[in-house]
Amino acid sequence: MASCAPAASPPERDCTVTVWAQATRAIPSVTGSFAGWVTPGLPMIAHGQDDWYSITLSPPPGEYGYLVTDDSGSHPDPHNPQRTYRGDDEVSLAVVADCAAPAITVDAVDAADDGTVSVAGTFWKVPGTGGDPSARLASIVATTAAGAALEAVETSSETGRFVLRGAGFPRGKHTFHIEARAASGAVADAPLAVAWVAPVARRWERGLLYQVVVDRFRKDGGAPVGPPETPGHRAGGTLDGVRAAIESGYFDELGVSTLWLSPVYVNPPGLLPGRDGEMYEGYHGYWPLASRAVEPKIGGEQALHELIATAHGHGLAVLLDLVPNHLYEENERYTLHAKDGWFNDGPGVCICGTPGCSWDQRIQDCWFADYLPDVRWQSDDAMRATIEDLRFWMETFDADGVRIDAVPMMPRLATRRMTLSLRRDHAPEGALFSIGEVFTGPGPEGTDAIKYFLGPDGLNSAFDFPLTWALRGAIAQESGGFGDIEATLLHSEAALQGSGAVLGRMVGNHDMPRFLSEATGHAGGNAWSNPAPDPADALPYDKLRVALALVMTLPGLPVIYYGDEVGLAGGSDPDNRRALPDEAALSASQRDVLHTTRRLGRLRACSVALKTGLRKAFLTTKRTYGFTRVAAEEAAIVMISTEAEAAQIVPPLKAVPPGLYVDAVSGESFEVGGGAPVSVAPYSFRILLPENSPCLSASNPSP
Repeated sequence: MASCAPAASPPERDCTVTVWAQATRAIPSVTGSFAGWVTPGLPMIAHGQDDWYSITLSPPPGEYGYLVTDDSGSHPDPHNPQRTYRGDDEVSLAVVADCAAPAITVDAVDAADDGTVSVAGTFWKVPGTGGDPSARLASIVATTAAGAALEAVETSSETGRFVLRGAGFPRGKHTFHIEARAASGAVADAPLAVAWVAPVARRWERGLLYQVVVDRFRKDGGAPVGPPETPGHRAGGTLDGVRAAIESGYFDELGVSTLWLSPVYVNPPGLLPGRDGEMYEGYHGYWPLASRAVEPKIGGEQALHELIATAHGHGLAVLLDLVPNHLYEENERYTLHAKDGWFNDGPGVCICGTPGCSWDQRIQDCWFADYLPDVRWQSDDAMRATIEDLRFWMETFDADGVRIDAVPMMPRLATRRMTLSLRRDHAPEGALFSIGEVFTGPGPEGTDAIKYFLGPDGLNSAFDFPLTWALRGAIAQESGGFGDIEATLLHSEAALQGSGAVLGRMVGNHDMPRFLSEATGHAGGNAWSNPAPDPADALPYDKLRVALALVMTLPGLPVIYYGDEVGLAGGSDPDNRRALPDEAALSASQRDVLHTTRRLGRLRACSVALKTGLRKAFLTTKRTYGFTRVAAEEAAIVMISTEAEAAQIVPPLKAVPPGLYVDAVSGESFEVGGGAPVSVAPYSFRILLPENSPCLSASNPSP
C-alpha cells in the first residue's frame, strides 16, 4: 500500500529562547525578567549522559535579562554574547521577536559589474499555522527608494525559497526594501538588502579608508579652506566640499574605497573652553547638540544626502562618526532625561583626568568636559535611544557603517548592541561596517585591549594604535627598530586569528601629532604659540613616504588621515587639524609625497597579493625590513630601509616564484631567485611585482 508523504511547507518562525548549561552536581536553572527575577529559577531539562541541560522559553516579544545558575553559581549565559543590565550588574540579554507576522531572511545578495542584481532568501511563516495555505508566501518584490525594483524569478509557496532579480542598475549602492506578503495579506518582517554594482572594493579589508575632518577639508564646490581665525575656530569646510572632491577624482587617484566623515551632528554655537584652557568652536563635531540632525554650517541634511549619493555613484562607501558616549549639556535628551537615570550625573560626577578622577579608575563614568554629560548605559532607555540614533543615521542617509568614538569609555555590551543592530537590520552579513576607536599604548597589552571589543559579536574593526606607535618609533623617531614592528604584527596576527576582525592601519589620526612633525622632533608644539614648522629638509618627507608604503603593503585596512597624503605638518591637537592646502600651493617635497601616496593607493587597489596575500617576513633588523605577500594569483616583495647608506637586500630564494620582477614605484627591473641583492636607497622602499603584473601600469598615475 502506497504511503502519502505530507506536503512540503515553508519553515515556521521561531521566537522562543533556548538556554543551555552544563552541570554535574545539581540541575541548573534560569531566572530572569521574563518571570520577575523570581528565585529559585526555572529548572532545565537534562539531555542524555553528557551533563548538558536546556530550557526553552516563550515570553512575549521584547527584551529580557536573565542569569544561569549552575555548579559555579549564578552568572550571565556564557553561550550568549549579548548583555544588558539589572541594576549595575551585567546579565544576559534575550531579544524576542514578534512572531505574529511572517519574516524574510536574506541568504545571498549578488551584484555583477554589468548591473545585474539578485537577492535570494527564505520566507518564514507564522508558527502554528500548519498546512494553512493562507500562511504561505503569495507575493514578493524588492524596491529602492528611487523606485527601481527586483522582481521574483523563482518562488516556492511550499519551501518559502525565493530569488529576486533585476538588470540595468548603474554603478553604486542599491538598498532594497523587501515587501513579502502571505496569502492572508500579512506583511513579513524583512531586513534591508544591500547590493553594490562595481564598488571600488567588494570587501572592507581589501579597500582603503580615508579620514576626513570636514571643516578642514574643502569648501563648497571644492574651494580650498584657508587657515581658521584661531586653531580652535571653524575653517569653513563643508560636506559639499567633500562631494566636489569625489567628483573631481581626488579619491580615485588615491585608490580610496571608503570615506570616514568626522561627526556631522549639530554642535553648539559659540566658543567653549577645551581641556587645554583655549577656546574652541565645535568644528570637529564631537559635541552633539542634536542627536539626529546635521550641522547647518557644514551644509545640513541635503548636503549629506548629496555627498553620500555621489560617493555611492563612484563606488565609494561612507562611514559616519557615531558619538554615543556623551552629548552636549543643552541637547534635548539631557534636558529631558537628566533626572531619569540616563546619565552619569549627580554629586559623584568627575571630569576625566582631573585629580581624583583618573582615566584608569573612572573611564566609564567620567565626563570629557563639564558641558559633556556622560551616558549611563545601565539605563535601558538610554541604550535604546542610542540604537535608534544608529538606525536613524544608517537608514535616513543610506550610510554604510560607523566609526564609533571612545569605545573603552563604554561597556563592551554597548558596542555589541550597536553592531547587533547593524547586522540584524541589513543583509547580507557584513553589508555595514563598524570600526572602533580603542585608543591604546604600544605593545601586546594594547593589542589585547583592542581584541576585547572585536570578533563575530563585536566590532568588525579597530584602529591598530600599537602598530602606529611602533611605526613612529622605528621610522619617524628612530628610537626603535623594525623588530618592534614585526613583533607587533606577529602578536596581532596570533591574537586575532579566526576572529574575522580586521585592523585599521595608519601612520596617525586627528588625536595624534602628525607623523611628519614626529619625524622632525616638533610633535609637541602649541598650536597657538608654537605651531610645528614645515620641515626644512627632505628627510622627514622621506620617512613619511616609507611609513605610508608600509601601511599600504601590510595586511589589514590601510587608513589615510587627510593631509598625510600631502605631508601636512602639525603638533598636538588642534595643530594636527590644519586646513588641507590647495594642491597648487604644495611644496616640491609635498608634491612628491602626494605622488607617492597616489601610486601606493592605486597599487594596493589593484594588487591581489597586497590585498589578500599571506605575509611572511624574511628580513628584520633595526633599520631594514623585508617581507613577502603571496596569493594564488600573484606574489609581491616589499623591502624597506632607514639606513643612512644604500642597503643591499637579497630577496628570498624560495618564498616567491623566481623570475623578473619590477619595482612598482621606480619601474626598475630585478632578477629574483638567483641570490643577487637589490639596492634600496636610504630612507626608501621597493615593492617588487612580477614583470607581467597589470598593476605595474595601474599604479602609475600622472604626477
